[in-house]
Amino acid sequence: MPELDKKIVVTGGGSGGHTNTAIAFIEELENKYTNALDKVLYIGGDLAMEGEKGKSIEEKILKKTEIKYKIIRAGKLQRYFNLQTIRLLFRSIGGLIDSFRVLKKNKPDLIFSTGGYVTTPVCISAWILKIPIYIHEQTINAGLANRISGKFADKIFITFPQSKEHFSTNKVVHTGNIIKKDVLKEKKSGEIAEVIKNMKKNKEKQPIIYISGGSQGSHIINATIREMLDYLVQHYQIILQTGDNTIHNDYKKLNRDRQKLPKSKQDSFYPIKYINSSEVGTVYNNMDLFIGRAGANTIYEIGLLQKKSILIPIPWVNKNEQYHNARVLENLGLTKIIPEGELISDTLFDEINKMLNKEIKVKKEDIEECFPKNSIKKIFKEIGI
Repeated sequence: MPELDKKIVVTGGGSGGHTNTAIAFIEELENKYTNALDKVLYIGGDLAMEGEKGKSIEEKILKKTEIKYKIIRAGKLQRYFNLQTIRLLFRSIGGLIDSFRVLKKNKPDLIFSTGGYVTTPVCISAWILKIPIYIHEQTINAGLANRISGKFADKIFITFPQSKEHFSTNKVVHTGNIIKKDVLKEKKSGEIAEVIKNMKKNKEKQPIIYISGGSQGSHIINATIREMLDYLVQHYQIILQTGDNTIHNDYKKLNRDRQKLPKSKQDSFYPIKYINSSEVGTVYNNMDLFIGRAGANTIYEIGLLQKKSILIPIPWVNKNEQYHNARVLENLGLTKIIPEGELISDTLFDEINKMLNKEIKVKKEDIEECFPKNSIKKIFKEIGI
């Protein structure tokens, strides 16, 4: 393999979607160049998700890799005003100072940003230092950070064609999303692989359902599953990614619920705080149905695999972006959308039965148009590496 002759700063954070896309980009560099990790620096933020304490999601993920990274102060531009707004604004200014220092010291040849509030000060600093900036937008309705950073970017890569309306047309290139290769593969060893191995023995009688509220989990989804758990395990096998929210403690509660099930049904339910990208492919490839949020990466992954799903979009995110993401799969006949306000156990159970019995016919060309597979080749070509 050749050697990479450019120094690259990669930035993205605030959610698993932004972070995993950024890491997928780095992994593709590793697949192409022998010295990729020597040439890459990741800049992440220090702000944990709402409802969580401690480190940011990007720092938690990066600590488990060999990627070099710097953590800067992270703020957030809020659409409402309170005392927290002022604190976050000052943290954003601190992040601008931090990122300027990091870029000045490391002198990268280009910036690759996947969005999230930590990326705006990095992109502004890069623009001041005249460093080329390339942005990747995963969602249909572009996030605020990318819309701001897009004004300073040289090129903007979009996952879905509908996103182009948020940016200067002359900068936009439709590439599709960058998917970690592990997401599409089955892993034969590990905790999840063993769970799936056992569940596959009963798969014909009890279909496997994977439920996930995203990287931080969803309390409303977790609570709904708790209400119907006794009945669910009579008919299905459930893997539930709960998240690790310390306010609601859903993981602990659901583990206790599991212990209360009849011993013969305990193996039909497996709660887990988080499933990393190297293991989720095992679940995706063996599940009969996905239930969960409609983040851009999730939509792309289950769309590529043409898996049936029931999606409960987060209603309060930017411009209801998750609903618009989910519509991509709904138009293909692959999903049923349940608004969060209509999520009750009876409705969910009915829709599970309907979706599992539904015959799916999707044209190959429609999948290829919605979910291009060669996104990384296009991106590498556009940024000259």
